[in-house]
Formats: sequence, structure tokens, C-alpha cells
Amino acid sequence: MPRMEDCLPAFADPPRAPAWRRWTVVVLTFLGGGLFGVAAATFADRLLGVLSWPALAGLFASLMLGVWLHVVLHEAGHALAGLAAGMRPVALGVGRWRFERSASGAWQRRRADAIAGVGGFAIMLPRDGRGRGRRAQAIYLLGGPLANLLTALAAGLLATRLSSPPAVAALSGIGVGALLVGLVNLVPFRTHGWSSDGMGLWQLLRGAGDALLGQRLQAAAGLSLSGTRPRDWPPDLLPDEPALDGASPLLAAQGRMLRLAHAVDRGDRDAAWADARALAAGARTVPAAFRAHVAVAMAGFAEATTEDTALLAAWRPWCEGGLLDLSPYRHWLDAELAARRGEADAAARALACARAARDRLQDRAGLILFDEALARVQRRLARRVAA
Repeated sequence: MPRMEDCLPAFADPPRAPAWRRWTVVVLTFLGGGLFGVAAATFADRLLGVLSWPALAGLFASLMLGVWLHVVLHEAGHALAGLAAGMRPVALGVGRWRFERSASGAWQRRRADAIAGVGGFAIMLPRDGRGRGRRAQAIYLLGGPLANLLTALAAGLLATRLSSPPAVAALSGIGVGALLVGLVNLVPFRTHGWSSDGMGLWQLLRGAGDALLGQRLQAAAGLSLSGTRPRDWPPDLLPDEPALDGASPLLAAQGRMLRLAHAVDRGDRDAAWADARALAAGARTVPAAFRAHVAVAMAGFAEATTEDTALLAAWRPWCEGGLLDLSPYRHWLDAELAARRGEADAAARALACARAARDRLQDRAGLILFDEALARVQRRLARRVAA
């Protein structure tokens, strides 16, 4: 028999460094990059004799002020490369800012929490059968670093044609910063659970399990984007146990969520319980910003598969935040919890908020499932009133 305790959230808030320590890391990072640029410029000054110390100060300033410019260029490079490969843009993020595309195609802007280990992101998904496979993924991954490296090349070439020391210094700072961002992102590594572009390219080159799993996940997300609900996904998109056991925590969680959505939508209760237990057990290892997405998946499982209000209530607090806007789901879950508790007025208010936030959802299949969930809440409320 399934045990509810096996599906309860088992993670806690990660320890957060004191504010002074976080700012010290930021300042030292900026200073390190700036000093590297000054050293490079000083070397150029010895060779070319064109930079003065005031100009070096300008170079240092351009390095400091250009950090977010390089992040924007990097994510824009990913987006343009993804479009060239046939993908559809779903969301862009730079720092705390999010730009998300709804299922209707409208773009919305919001401010969210910063993501540890990630300065920005560009979510691109296959559409209409295009943008799938290793080639498309490699083009997308290369787009970000290539944008930075081309910026560095353009800044360097332009700097050699100018005679004004301040202008040369500013362009040198931009070029060095762009070069650093481009090269660092090509190094294979993981930070806070997120993989660098270089790690993704290295896995694609080797044909590693994570690369193959990522392509499956993208294909399924692309189908959902176009309106194919989980129960109608091709069986070969669902990862098997060996693929999930050897995957990174983030990809393993995404694979479990894929299987869980498929099982719940098919009404396969036994498979749903098995995947829910595995997802709950591995949730503590996923990046902090993705925990909210896991929590929504687990809460949705609890709502659709069980009448255990305690299980649903246990996951609801973890639904705050997230990489994308999850507020429609939070309103729906609040409505469901209130309806189960017999709080008709609170349920009606949350239900109205959920309907008002419906247009923020990104995929058409998600809209279908969301409307069905709201209808279940409405029926539960009607039964309460009738009783």
C-alpha cells in the first residue's frame, strides 16, 4: 500500500550566507575581473603606448559597468541561435527580471528572486517538429558564448582603429569582459546544480546520458507547448529508470516530473505513486530555484490522485518562487485547499484569482489541464454548498 509519508517534502531551506559575505563575494569577483583587465591593458600599454592611467581607470569602469551587458548579450545569443535552429522562445531572464511568453503569444514582464549560480537564462523549446536533436541543441548552446566572443572581437578590432585613449580603454574593458564571459561559459562545470554551456556541449559531444535525457525533456515540453497533453505523448519520450538513476539531480527531477504528469493524466495510480515517491526523495538535491516546480508537480499529484489534504498542504508552502511564473498554480492550490476545508468564501476568492492569472501559463496543454483542475474545484465547492 502507498504510504503518504513517502511523498512528503523532505528538504529544508538551504543555509543562506550573511549579507556581508554575499556582497564581499560580489565585490571581489568584480575587482578580480577589473584587475585582470587592467593587467591586460597595462601589457598593451607597454606594447602600444596608447593608454594612460586615466584611460586605465576608464577601462576598469567599463569592465564593472559592462557585466550585465554581457549577460544580456549572452542570453540574446542563445535566443537568436535557438530561433535559427527552429525553436520557440518561452522565457528570458536577466538577474531578477523575467520576460515570459504566454500560450497566446503575449510577452509579460515581472521581477522575481535572483537564481543562485545563474546570471540569466533563455528557455527555447522545439515547435512543430523543428528544433529537436543534437544539432539544434548544439546550435542553441553555442549561441550564448559565441555572442560574447564576437562582441570581444568587434570591440578589439574597433579599439585598434581609434586614437582616443578613453575610447580605447572603454572598448578594451568591454572586449575583455565579453571574452571572459564567453570563455568561462565554454568551460564544462556545474554550479548550484546548473550546468554551463560547455558542460552541455561536452555531453552532446560524448553522447552522454544527460544529453539524451535533455533532448527527450525538450521534445515533451515542445509537444506540451503545442497542445499535446501528457497522456498523448509518445512512449519513447518517457525516460526509463536507468536513464534517471544516472542523471544529474536537475534532469532526474525533470524526468520524474515528466513521468508523473503522464501517469496522472492517464489515471495510472500505481505508476503515479511510484514516480511521486522517487520525485519526493530526490527533491532535496535539485537547485533551489527549481524546487517550486517540483512542489507544484507533487501538489498536483496529491490533488488529482488522493483525498489527503495534509499531503497537499505539506507541498503548498514550497510552491513559492520558481524559475517561471507559478502564481496561477498557487491560486488553484489555495482554492483546492480551501474547498477541502469547507472554506467556501476563501475558495471562491482563490478560484477567481486563478482564473484571472490563467493567461500567464506558457503551454497550451497546461491550459487544458489547468482548466480541468479549476473545474474540479468548482464541482467540489458545489457539492459543499449542496450538502
